[in-house]
Amino acid sequence: FKHLRECIYADQSELDRFRQLVVNSVMATDIVDKELGAARKSRWNKAFADSSTEATNDTEQERVQRKATIVIEHLVQAADVSHMMQHWHVYTKWNEKFFRECYLAYLSGRAENDPSKSWYDGELGFYKFYVIP
Repeated sequence: FKHLRECIYADQSELDRFRQLVVNSVMATDIVDKELGAARKSRWNKAFADSSTEATNDTEQERVQRKATIVIEHLVQAADVSHMMQHWHVYTKWNEKFFRECYLAYLSGRAENDPSKSWYDGELGFYKFYVIP
């Protein structure tokens, strides 16, 4: 992947920025963690605050990167749940994969709750409180 890496970043600072972007994007898919959600909202507010009312020492590049990062996080969140708003076959395909992942985590002791006990109600709640709003 040498050529791909050369296209994505040219030096250590660009690699560090790219890595942080990837980490933030992956973490954005964790919508259950309240602290991560609060931090994401705080970053959104900071990125899109009225610059005339907020004193800041950030450079223009830092402000642009902050905006780009938080927008990418929100796009990843949307992509993460987009299967729920597509054709029934797409929804069931990805929902089954996610259920199996959760069930295997339960069987292996990495999850406390058996997802088969609350999956239906969980899906309805997810639509009602996350996808639709």
